[in-house]
Amino acid sequence: MKKLILIVLPLLLLLGGGGGGAYYFLVLKPAEENAEPEPPPPPPDPVLVEIDAMTIPVIRQGSVRKYVLVKVTLQVTDQDARQLARTVMPRLKDQMYSALHKYLASLPLDAAISTQTIKKYISKIALKNLGEENFNRVLIEGVYEKQGG
Repeated sequence: MKKLILIVLPLLLLLGGGGGGAYYFLVLKPAEENAEPEPPPPPPDPVLVEIDAMTIPVIRQGSVRKYVLVKVTLQVTDQDARQLARTVMPRLKDQMYSALHKYLASLPLDAAISTQTIKKYISKIALKNLGEENFNRVLIEGVYEKQGG
């Protein structure tokens, strides 16, 4: 009887282990492989820095011929970058006014204003003042023209 138990017990353990292994590799593993991967987390909300509307007079022959109003928002990487932008805002605005005056002075009065060109000028200024690690892009909310008096 002892010999029978010594033979049957290891066989039962071997069969139980084999059955458990077969169940794991044939049933549980394929279910894990077919499971859909976890979707990537949603991108963080954009951090925006609004800049006051800039009104640029276009002067020809000593008088104001028209006014151009430009509404710009900067998209930055995080709250620290927002704080940096607010700190350097006077310098940013001064350089933006200078660049926009230069651009508008080079255009004929009846020429269309290119928002892409304005975006390019402001992007260069923002990159220079905020750095590549803090700045994402420029959003032009609107460019409006009004005839001067």
